[in-house]
Formats: sequence, C-alpha cells, structure tokens
Amino acid sequence: AQSMFSQWVQQYSNETRKQIEQSTEAKYKAELEQWKLQVEEEIRRDAITKSINTLLGKIGEEFAPLLVAEKYGVNPKDFRHLGTPVDFVAFKGLSDDSDPEVIFIEVKTGKGSLTDREKKIRDAIASKRVRYEVVSLNQMMEEVKKRVNEEINKMLADRKD
Repeated sequence: AQSMFSQWVQQYSNETRKQIEQSTEAKYKAELEQWKLQVEEEIRRDAITKSINTLLGKIGEEFAPLLVAEKYGVNPKDFRHLGTPVDFVAFKGLSDDSDPEVIFIEVKTGKGSLTDREKKIRDAIASKRVRYEVVSLNQMMEEVKKRVNEEINKMLADRKD
C-alpha cells in the first residue's frame, strides 16, 4: 500500500507540475505575443515618423532656396544645389548684373548639426582658403597624351633590351 501511495503521489506531483508548467508557459507565451504586438506597433510608428521626417527634410532642402532667398536677399535663380559637402551655393547679385557675393548654405532640419566635413568646409571658407581656378581641358589632355606616349616608348625600349 505504501508503494502504491508513493507511486500515486509521484504521478500526481508529475501531473500537477506538468499542468503548472503548461499553464505558466501558456501565460508567458500570451504575454510575449502581446508584448510583440505592442512593440511592433511602436517600432512601426517610429519608422513611419522617421520616414516622414526624412521626407520632409528632403522636401525642405529642395524648397530652401525659396525660403532662404528672402532672408539673404538672393534671387532664387542665383542658387545652385550641390548637395554635398554643402547644400547650396548662392551667387547673390549674379542675375542682377551687380558684383556677386558667393554664399555657401547648409540647410539643417530639426536638431541637425554640422558634420565634421561640413565644419571643415565652414572653417576653410572662414579662413579664406577659397580660390577660383580656370582649367584648360585641352592642355590637360595634351599632358596626359605626352605621359602615355612616354610610358609606351619606355615599355618598347625595355622590350628591346
């Protein structure tokens, strides 16, 4: 009888433990699924918000000449979009045939701050490390041709040796 009782207690304990484990597992699985749905919704909302903000920022950059023109007294026709490392170069006075002023413009939205590259450009301009160069493409091509011919002649001379 003692053996049967022990066996019954063991079986009852195992069944009870199994029921508790299943109940606990089901409870936590349900909580996990609920948490996943909640977090997924938050992640989607955050992604949509960031996407909208990025899109608005890009739209804002495209319309910046119209918005900034009045502030700096620049004709919108005098803006040129670069994109990187600065957003715009404005040639104030160019379309009016007056002495132009060159203005480098970086457009920021929200809490955006200058990148290290943008700071370097800003500092170069502030330090007047800016110049204007006219390049003769014909002259450059002649120099390239000359160097290529020299290399060809050198290769041919090396072959004869």
